[in-house]
Amino acid sequence: MQDIFEKRIRGSRSVKRAIDRIAWGLAALFALDRAVKLLGLERAVRHPPPSTQTEWPRVSLMQPITRGVRELAHNLAARARLCYPGSVQHLFICDATDEVSLAACHDALAAHPGMNGVIIPVESATGVAAKIAKLQAALPQAAGDILCFIDDDVAPRPDALTRIVGYLSRPRAGAAFGLPCYTSWENGWSSLMSGFVNANMPLSFMALTYLTDPVRITGHIAAYPRAIFEEVGGLDGLEAQIDDDFELARRLHAHGYHAIQTPVVYDIANHLPSARAYHRQLHRWFVLPAQSMFPSLTTWQRCASFLVSGPTLLVPGMLALLALATRRRSTAGALAASLSIFGAAYAVTERRYLRGRMPLRRWLLLPMVAIATPLHAVATLLTREEIEWRGQRLRVGRDGRFEVLR
Repeated sequence: MQDIFEKRIRGSRSVKRAIDRIAWGLAALFALDRAVKLLGLERAVRHPPPSTQTEWPRVSLMQPITRGVRELAHNLAARARLCYPGSVQHLFICDATDEVSLAACHDALAAHPGMNGVIIPVESATGVAAKIAKLQAALPQAAGDILCFIDDDVAPRPDALTRIVGYLSRPRAGAAFGLPCYTSWENGWSSLMSGFVNANMPLSFMALTYLTDPVRITGHIAAYPRAIFEEVGGLDGLEAQIDDDFELARRLHAHGYHAIQTPVVYDIANHLPSARAYHRQLHRWFVLPAQSMFPSLTTWQRCASFLVSGPTLLVPGMLALLALATRRRSTAGALAASLSIFGAAYAVTERRYLRGRMPLRRWLLLPMVAIATPLHAVATLLTREEIEWRGQRLRVGRDGRFEVLR
């Protein structure tokens, strides 16, 4: 009996040692993940494209606007302040029945007389034209050698256009796009989303470029040489695709062109008034690529995506569950270490690269940003392929096509 008791003690101790090793191994993995990603972002920032432009091409800034944008006037004013050495043509594309957005565009042109802008109202049977339909309506009036698409919730920084167009001077560059900095901190739900984006996306997006050519264009603000854009088919056939940014990247790659992820930062105001709005957006962000993008990726592209996103989505949450399940000081210490690493990496990313600022009172949400939001995101992948987007419920197919349910 004594021998059996001693074996159980030794077995229990060996299990505890194994748990301790797992916990601290996960914390070390997370530290390595953050360090490598910060180094990758630093390298990208320190190596901008050489300035070889002798004559800057004319840019057509394509700006589709959907009704209800909270900070539209602020965003339009930011575009008027763009410092670009060449000429910029502003094309404001609104629904013909959207009087509020049309008035905001007229006010922006009146407030900035030097702004070369045209307002393009688009008719639609439903009163709300799709983004692709708006862009297609404006393309015949675009006069630029560079087409730059910019979403209505984006406020570009003054040097953003110059820097993004500069990256198009690289060989076989078919598109260039930047990094988002979320700026909505007015309530807890908006703050959780802003913290999650700012803590993870700049690091992950740049890290992925060292493993594979970007598989998707982050379409908040993206610039294309017009000749290349037309060569690969432009917007033709994208009406039926739920993820036009992925399809455009795939077309560029098929023709031997590169989509370039740049470290150029732009601001996005993304207000989420409720827990339901927060869940809808997180659900859409993760279910949409899982349905429409991942089935088309190569094995290496899938592996690269997991290598980059896996530690972010899994490690802090696994440590939190391990600490709750074991109630051991070692697992709690490993969790505390990973949260400290997360906070330190966030502070460096925000201050050095994003040049943004999370309000002090919102720093208390960082543990939730590190643990709860990634677990929530992973959980959304277990739900159905239906998403809510722009007031409609959509079923997303594995081929990127979609069906409007209501």
